[in-house]
Amino acid sequence: MKKLLTWLLCLMMLVSAVPALAYTTGTYTGTGTGMLDKIEVAVTFDADTITGIEVVSCNDTPGVCDAAVEKIPAEIVKYQSLGVDVATSATFTSNGILEAVADAVNQAGGDVDALKAVPVEKVAGEEVKLSADVVVVGGGGAGLAAALTAAEEGASVIILEKGAAYGGNTILSGGYYQAAHPDYLQYASLTDGQKEEIERYISLEPKDERMASWQAKVKEQYAEHLAAGHEYLFDSPELHMIQTYDGGDYLGDSELIEMMCYGDVDSMNWLSDHGFTWKKKTVAIVGSIWMRCKASDTYASGQGFINVISDAIQNENLDVTTVFECRAEHLVKDDAGRVVGVTGVSTVDGTPYTVSANKGVIIASGGFSANVEMRQEYDEIWGNLTEAVPTTNAPTITGDGIVMAKEIGAALIGMGQIQLLPLADPVTGSTSNIIGEGTNMYVNQEGKRFVNESSRRDVLAKAILKQTGSYCYVISTFQNSRMDSDYKNNYHLYLTDLIASGAVVQADTLEELAEKIDRDPVELQATIDEWNAACDAGVDAEFGRDPEMMAKIDTAPYYAVSITPTLVATTGGAKRDTASRVLDWNDEPIKGLYEAGELGSYVANLYQNGVFLSEAMLSGRTAAQTAFGAVSQFEAVTKSENNGPAWADAADGVYTASVDGLHDKIEVSITVAGGKIENIEITGGRDSMLITDEQLAEYVGAIIASQSADVDIVSGATVDCQAIGTAIGQAFAK
Repeated sequence: MKKLLTWLLCLMMLVSAVPALAYTTGTYTGTGTGMLDKIEVAVTFDADTITGIEVVSCNDTPGVCDAAVEKIPAEIVKYQSLGVDVATSATFTSNGILEAVADAVNQAGGDVDALKAVPVEKVAGEEVKLSADVVVVGGGGAGLAAALTAAEEGASVIILEKGAAYGGNTILSGGYYQAAHPDYLQYASLTDGQKEEIERYISLEPKDERMASWQAKVKEQYAEHLAAGHEYLFDSPELHMIQTYDGGDYLGDSELIEMMCYGDVDSMNWLSDHGFTWKKKTVAIVGSIWMRCKASDTYASGQGFINVISDAIQNENLDVTTVFECRAEHLVKDDAGRVVGVTGVSTVDGTPYTVSANKGVIIASGGFSANVEMRQEYDEIWGNLTEAVPTTNAPTITGDGIVMAKEIGAALIGMGQIQLLPLADPVTGSTSNIIGEGTNMYVNQEGKRFVNESSRRDVLAKAILKQTGSYCYVISTFQNSRMDSDYKNNYHLYLTDLIASGAVVQADTLEELAEKIDRDPVELQATIDEWNAACDAGVDAEFGRDPEMMAKIDTAPYYAVSITPTLVATTGGAKRDTASRVLDWNDEPIKGLYEAGELGSYVANLYQNGVFLSEAMLSGRTAAQTAFGAVSQFEAVTKSENNGPAWADAADGVYTASVDGLHDKIEVSITVAGGKIENIEITGGRDSMLITDEQLAEYVGAIIASQSADVDIVSGATVDCQAIGTAIGQAFAK
C-alpha cells in the first residue's frame, strides 16, 4: 500500500510538472534574429500540440546554419518543448529559430514560458567502440583534407566532429587562399610601390641561411622577370617565404614556411582535381602583404573548400565515417607509448566513445579563440581578451586538441600569438558585413583618418582599439567595393539586406552619409578631399600609403560600415615537424600522433589573410600522407602473392618508374638482386626535390637495410618520400 501511494504521488508530481498547453489551431509565421539576418518559420498547431515547423527563410552562413535548420524544428516537435539544446556550432541560427517559433507560439495563444520549461530528457547510451586506420579529430578544412587524402590512399577513416556539421573555421572564413601560382599573375600590374617592396625584401638582413637562400633566388627571379619586359605582378614561392617569415616577425619556423610555400600550389591543384574552380583574378585584401589571394569562382567564403572535399568523400564512396556532436577528450596510448586512439563523449546525450586508430590520430580541431579562459591565460599581445572581444571562430573552437596533446607530453609553441582581425561588426563579431575592398579609407568618430589602411592587420587592430569607442568606419563607393554586379559581397549577401539590417549605411551625398553615421559633415568632407588629392598626386603625405592601393571616393552612392577588431586566430598549439608529426619537449615525434591546421601553425605571428586556408590544405594532406599514405601505398603495391615483398619474386634487374614530385617528375631506379633491393637511385627530377643528399641517403638506406617501406619519412621532405615510395611500388607493379 505504501509503495502504491508513493507511486501515485510521483505520478501526480510528474503530471503537475508538465504544463497543459493549448493553442488556436492553424499555421502561424514567426520571426527571429539569426547570425546575419532575420529567420522566418511557419509553425502548425492543433489544439494542444505543435504538429510541424518549417524554416521558410534563413540567410545565415550556408553549411553552418543547415544543422540548426534540420535539428531544432525536429526536436521542438519531438519533445514539445522550447528547452531543446542548440545545434553545436550553429548557436546564433539555433537561437534565431527558437525565437521565431516562440513568436509563432505567442500568436497561437500558447504559453512560451511554459513551453520553455518542458523538460528535455536525454539518456546517455552504453559506450560506443569504433576502429579505423586513421582517426581525425575535427571536421574543418584541415581535418577533411586529411580524411580525403588518407581515404584515397586506401585507409579507413573516422572523423570526430564536435559540431553538428562539417566546417569548423574554414566555412566561416572569407575563402581567400594564398599561393604563388604563376598562372594567376598576369591579371595585376607591377606597381612602383611593389617594386620598392621587392627590393626591400631582397635587401633585408637574413635571419638564417634558409632566408638568405630565398633572397638569392628572388633576386635572380626578379631580374629575369624585368629582363623579359614583363609588366605584370612578380611573384614566386621564395618571395612568399620571405614575406611570411618577415610578416610574422620571424617567429614562424622557416623550414615549415618553406614547405608551405612550395606546397600550396600543389594543394591548389589538388583541390582543382576534385572540382574546385578558381577565379582568375588575384586580389589583395585587408591583412594581405601581397596581391596573392585567390578565391572560389563558385562558392561564397570558405564554404567551397568544405563542400568540394566533403562531396569528394561521398562521391568517391570512400571508407570515411563521421561522428558529429562528439567532443574528443583524451588520447589513448599503448604500453610502448604510441597513440592508438581517442576517447570522447556525445555532446547531445553524454554517450561515451572509444575510437581506436591502427595507423595514427590526426588532431585538426583548431585553436582556442572561443575559449575565453585559455585566450586570457596565454595572451601576450593584447592584454584583455575578455568575452567582450568578439571572435569570428565557431563556438566549437575551444582548444580541445591542444589540451589533449599537452596531456600526453606534447611541446606547445606560439600559445601567446593570438591574432585580431580589424573587420568585425561591433554587434555580431561577424566579418560578413564588409563590402569594401583593400583600397578603402578608415575614419574615426572625429571623421579623420588615423592609420595607413594597408598596414598589417595587427597594426590596424591596435590603431582601431585606440580610437574613441574602439571602432571606426570604412568609407567606400561601389567602384572600390567587393560587390558584384548583383550588389552582393563576397559572402553572397545582398547590399539591400545589409542596409536593412543596419550593417551598411548608404547615402547619395557625403553630407548625408556624415549625418547618418553621426559625424561632422565638414570634417568628413575635408578628410575625403585630402584622400582624393593624395590619389591624384600619387603621394599619401600623412600616412605613407601606397597610392596604388588607394581609390578615390567621388562617386555616389557612398557607403559606411562600422568595424571593430575581432579575434580571428590563435596560432599556438602542439609543436610539429614538416611531416606533421607532433613533437615532445625533446623534439622527438610522439608515435602515432599528427597535427594539421591552425593549432601549432607553420607561420606563428603571421598577419596575412588567406594563408590559413593554404596551410590547412597542405598540413591536412601531409599529416595523412605521413600517417598512412607513403608507407601504406608502398606496402600495398609491393606485396607479392605469398604476402612477402614483391621483390622476393622478382627477377634480378633494374626496375624504373616516374611519378609527380613537388615541382616536377621524379624518376626512380631500383636494382634487385637475389630477391632483395640492392640499390635505389634518383635518376631524374633530383633538382626539384627538397630532400637533401644526406636525408635521401638516410631514407633510401633505411629502406634497403630493413627491406621494408615501414621507415620514418624524412622531416621536411614528406612529398619527396611519398613520391619515392610510390615510384618503388609502381616499378614492382610492372
